[in-house]
Amino acid sequence: MSEDGPGVVPEDKSFGSNNSVRQSTGHREFRAKRDGKSTRIRRLLFVELLGGLGDVLISLQAIQALARSHPEARLTVLTFPPGGELLERDPLIHDVVQAPSPGPDHPHRAREAVEEMLVRGEWDLVVSDTSYDGINGLIRASGVPRVVSNLWQGPPPDERVGERFLRILLSEGLISPREISPPRLHLATEERSAAASKLPDQRARRPLAFLLPDAGMEVKRWPEENWGALGRALTDHYGANVIVPAGSDLEQASRVARLIGERARVWPRGTLRELAAALSHADLAVGADTGPARIAGTLGVPTVMLFGPSWHGRYGQPPPHANLQGHHGCPQRIVSDFTQQPCWYAGTCTLEDPPWRTCMEDISVEDALTAAAPFLEARGDPYDADRRAYLHGGTP
Repeated sequence: MSEDGPGVVPEDKSFGSNNSVRQSTGHREFRAKRDGKSTRIRRLLFVELLGGLGDVLISLQAIQALARSHPEARLTVLTFPPGGELLERDPLIHDVVQAPSPGPDHPHRAREAVEEMLVRGEWDLVVSDTSYDGINGLIRASGVPRVVSNLWQGPPPDERVGERFLRILLSEGLISPREISPPRLHLATEERSAAASKLPDQRARRPLAFLLPDAGMEVKRWPEENWGALGRALTDHYGANVIVPAGSDLEQASRVARLIGERARVWPRGTLRELAAALSHADLAVGADTGPARIAGTLGVPTVMLFGPSWHGRYGQPPPHANLQGHHGCPQRIVSDFTQQPCWYAGTCTLEDPPWRTCMEDISVEDALTAAAPFLEARGDPYDADRRAYLHGGTP
């Protein structure tokens, strides 16, 4: 398998409106190609078992491009909960199979789930972003006619992972360039309506900002006082209503909301689809490199992501979203795998005499406000109208 494909993935600067994304029309005759020969794909399995909510969303653009490139194929996605629930209602995905997560007593659950799926289906194509526990070798040895066993292979430091996935699939002749569109989450009208009933009355025309302070790892957390200051600035400068969703630390959201003041309220913890439905009404989302911020971006919500241990050039969202990086020149940064950095396991910066607990603190409130300002100032222009139209429908 080649590392670099001949196709260039264009950078789409839209939020995914029907007027701007690349869509094909009419009957599509694209066939998978290998060694100059065309192959019809009838049954397609995508394996996404990296374990993070963000990983599911990073893969979504590739999943949907595969589905559009092979409209006659039945597409199954194997992934972990709770991320799998975000793929529900996607008209391009026929089956979502949620594998049990590995644990100390059952460390090979992911591999076993892949084994079961390989035996269960007569697949024409298996694509995977997962290689641990010998899963990539298992897929290669499966006898499936076409396999791509490691979409994570060798991305350069400043190529976004999702774009790398597309480049590999293009080079393998498995997707058509015209079927590449911004990733999209599908929400039902009733889901959005239920969320709207619990949000501030939007008839007041005040911008609605979601601040997402929760992060699964301590080293990815921006200080609570910074969240409070950013929220106050958004209310003072733009008259924003601020929503702070509760995450793994149920009290954190309450503390941040109190720091912001009376224009802030907590969104109670619920399902991911309930959070996504609420986020779909936002004019702005600000969060660390975590799943909820990626949910917002995939919904077309203008998003500012804050990066510390992970590298924005690899994990950031494409324009027009904004990505802010703490401590660009960290000598301990391992762009290819930030989970191998000392800070990841220590939960704090391990540099000698660091000026911070985590390099997230290198991102100032002013930096975040400056990045957010253009999104709020653009409210009501045609660009914003396109984004909102996208949320209410359009061609998948």
